[in-house]
Amino acid sequence: MNVEDHILRAQSSLLWDHPFFGVLMLQMKKVDATDDPEIDTMAVDGRHLFYHAPFVLGLKKDELMFVLAHEVMHNAFEHHIRRQHRKPGRWNKACDYAINGELVECKVGRMPQRGLLEERFTGLSAEEIYRILDDENNSDDSDEGQGDVGGCGGTKDGCAPHDEAAKAELRAEMQTQIRQAAMTAKSAQQGNLPAGIQRIIDELLTPKVNWRAVLRRFIDKSITRDFSWIRPNRRLLPLGYITPGTVSDGVSHIVIAVDTSGSIDGDILRDFAAEINGAFGEGAVDRLTVIYADAKVHNVQEFEIGDELTLDPTGGGGTAFSDTFRKINEKYPDARATIYLTDMYVSDFGDEPPHPVLWGVYGRTQDFNQINPPFGETINISI
Repeated sequence: MNVEDHILRAQSSLLWDHPFFGVLMLQMKKVDATDDPEIDTMAVDGRHLFYHAPFVLGLKKDELMFVLAHEVMHNAFEHHIRRQHRKPGRWNKACDYAINGELVECKVGRMPQRGLLEERFTGLSAEEIYRILDDENNSDDSDEGQGDVGGCGGTKDGCAPHDEAAKAELRAEMQTQIRQAAMTAKSAQQGNLPAGIQRIIDELLTPKVNWRAVLRRFIDKSITRDFSWIRPNRRLLPLGYITPGTVSDGVSHIVIAVDTSGSIDGDILRDFAAEINGAFGEGAVDRLTVIYADAKVHNVQEFEIGDELTLDPTGGGGTAFSDTFRKINEKYPDARATIYLTDMYVSDFGDEPPHPVLWGVYGRTQDFNQINPPFGETINISI
């Protein structure tokens, strides 16, 4: 049997037994990448399925069914546009762990022997799993390359990491394909999808909240501002545009509290700081106070307009917010808002301050909807 026929047989079985995955696989253009040294199993980039012929022919049909479903899940979860600057090999491992638990639960084919599966990772996002793997293997770069260490196929970047237009196009295409596959699967199974498949579809089609937009709206809402030519918009000056910037009504002071009890993803810190720096550059904020704390406050930094905000948390211990809010109330009565970056594993929230609070929660994708602090607004921060 040649490789094309082997793929076709497995794809047909997917269509019959698990139409959601089968329909998604139909959308993929198959490309023989046997001569590509970077692909030793399979890989997808959102539009193509690249395969290494000897690998495909070495799989039994039920194993190939699993691998094909695995590959379309890389696309459905947008792993091809979410890697950013993470190590490709370690990113692929994290993605494999995020996918394989779901497919095993849904009883899709049979996972190959080399497949990566750990119960502790089931239900976590690839970013959360990557952070755990990075913490556990910080000095080990053996999985830094492109190879598929999980043996179930990997993912290739669908576009450049910072090409937001291309990402949006790929994301829109994938959402359309997911909706079509879900409709076909429901029709084929008389509207009674297996619970695991239905949960995956619901997760994929749930609108994603743009935490950056929520963060900026929160800052804008907390600060009373006006426009002035005295302070031009710094973001547009490099482009040759001189437009009025914003000036605050009085000193606009925001407190950023960073929970140092857990391990924070460096990419999250950089993205978070970039958004705050944007507010700085536009004149939305005049002064920032950064508080680093676990159960107690350990360090405080002050920033003013013109400074570049960098977040560098150190420490680690128990978690309590009462000391942080006590310090804010005593030392910074002029604060207009507090933004708390935390994993929210805490029971001591302390007293509510006399200004708005935004909880930037990271590492809690699986149970974010169950988080209900006694005060403040929550956003799920992920990248």
